[in-house]
Amino acid sequence: MKHAVCICSAAFVMFSCGCGSFTASDKWNHFAFSASLSSVAAAATSEPAESAAFSVGLGLLKEVYDGLYGSGFQIWDLAADVAGSVTGSAVAHEICMEDNP
Repeated sequence: MKHAVCICSAAFVMFSCGCGSFTASDKWNHFAFSASLSSVAAAATSEPAESAAFSVGLGLLKEVYDGLYGSGFQIWDLAADVAGSVTGSAVAHEICMEDNP
Protein backbone atom coordinates (compact mmCIF):
# COMPACT_ATOMS: atom_id res chain seq x y z
CA MET A 1 0.00 0.00 0.00
CA LYS A 2 2.90 2.36 0.71
CA HIS A 3 4.10 1.90 -2.85
CA ALA A 4 0.66 2.88 -4.18
CA VAL A 5 0.75 6.11 -2.18
CA CYS A 6 4.22 6.98 -3.47
CA ILE A 7 3.34 6.16 -7.07
CA CYS A 8 0.05 8.11 -7.02
CA SER A 9 1.59 11.11 -5.30
CA ALA A 10 4.63 11.21 -7.59
CA ALA A 11 2.49 10.83 -10.71
CA PHE A 12 0.18 13.60 -9.55
CA VAL A 13 3.06 15.98 -8.82
CA MET A 14 4.62 15.33 -12.24
CA PHE A 15 1.24 15.76 -13.93
CA SER A 16 0.51 19.02 -12.06
CA CYS A 17 3.83 20.57 -12.99
CA GLY A 18 2.80 20.50 -16.64
CA CYS A 19 -0.46 22.37 -16.00
CA GLY A 20 -0.98 26.11 -16.06
CA SER A 21 -1.27 27.90 -12.73
CA PHE A 22 -5.10 28.07 -12.68
CA THR A 23 -5.43 24.49 -13.85
CA ALA A 24 -2.84 23.20 -11.39
CA SER A 25 -4.63 24.94 -8.52
CA ASP A 26 -7.91 23.33 -9.52
CA LYS A 27 -6.28 19.90 -9.67
CA TRP A 28 -4.76 20.36 -6.22
CA ASN A 29 -8.24 21.24 -4.92
CA HIS A 30 -9.63 18.03 -6.41
CA PHE A 31 -6.71 16.03 -4.99
CA ALA A 32 -7.01 17.55 -1.51
CA PHE A 33 -10.79 17.19 -1.26
CA SER A 34 -10.71 13.56 -2.41
CA ALA A 35 -7.81 12.72 -0.10
CA SER A 36 -9.63 14.28 2.86
CA LEU A 37 -12.90 12.55 2.09
CA SER A 38 -11.38 9.11 1.57
CA SER A 39 -9.12 9.37 4.63
CA VAL A 40 -12.06 10.16 6.90
CA ALA A 41 -14.05 7.31 5.37
CA ALA A 42 -11.10 4.89 5.69
CA ALA A 43 -10.58 5.83 9.34
CA ALA A 44 -14.28 5.39 10.07
CA THR A 45 -14.74 2.09 8.24
CA SER A 46 -11.26 0.48 8.23
CA GLU A 47 -11.89 -0.35 4.56
CA PRO A 48 -9.44 1.62 2.40
CA ALA A 49 -10.63 0.22 -0.93
CA GLU A 50 -14.27 1.01 -0.20
CA SER A 51 -13.46 4.50 1.04
CA ALA A 52 -11.39 5.23 -2.07
CA ALA A 53 -14.21 3.95 -4.29
CA PHE A 54 -16.71 6.13 -2.41
CA SER A 55 -14.56 9.21 -2.90
CA VAL A 56 -13.92 8.47 -6.58
CA GLY A 57 -17.66 7.93 -7.07
CA LEU A 58 -18.43 11.36 -5.65
CA GLY A 59 -15.76 12.89 -7.88
CA LEU A 60 -17.27 11.16 -10.89
CA LEU A 61 -20.74 12.44 -10.01
CA LYS A 62 -19.36 15.96 -9.73
CA GLU A 63 -17.71 15.69 -13.14
CA VAL A 64 -20.90 14.33 -14.71
CA TYR A 65 -22.78 17.27 -13.19
CA ASP A 66 -20.17 19.67 -14.60
CA GLY A 67 -20.51 17.98 -17.97
CA LEU A 68 -24.27 18.46 -17.99
CA TYR A 69 -24.72 21.82 -16.28
CA GLY A 70 -21.33 23.38 -15.56
CA SER A 71 -17.97 24.01 -17.14
CA GLY A 72 -17.69 20.62 -18.83
CA PHE A 73 -16.43 17.16 -17.93
CA GLN A 74 -12.69 17.23 -17.23
CA ILE A 75 -10.88 13.89 -17.26
CA TRP A 76 -7.88 15.46 -15.51
CA ASP A 77 -10.09 16.57 -12.62
CA LEU A 78 -11.22 12.97 -12.29
CA ALA A 79 -7.58 11.80 -12.42
CA ALA A 80 -6.78 14.15 -9.55
CA ASP A 81 -9.79 12.78 -7.65
CA VAL A 82 -8.54 9.20 -8.13
CA ALA A 83 -5.00 10.07 -7.04
CA GLY A 84 -6.28 11.90 -3.95
CA SER A 85 -8.69 9.10 -3.07
CA VAL A 86 -6.04 6.39 -3.23
CA THR A 87 -3.51 8.49 -1.33
CA GLY A 88 -5.95 9.56 1.40
CA SER A 89 -7.35 6.10 2.04
CA ALA A 90 -3.90 4.48 2.04
CA VAL A 91 -2.45 7.02 4.46
CA ALA A 92 -5.43 6.77 6.82
CA HIS A 93 -5.27 2.98 6.70
CA GLU A 94 -1.55 2.99 7.53
CA ILE A 95 -2.11 5.37 10.45
CA CYS A 96 -5.03 3.33 11.81
CA MET A 97 -3.10 0.08 11.42
CA GLU A 98 -0.25 1.45 13.57
CA ASP A 99 -2.63 1.31 16.52
CA ASN A 100 -3.92 -2.19 15.67
CA PRO A 101 -1.11 -4.28 14.13
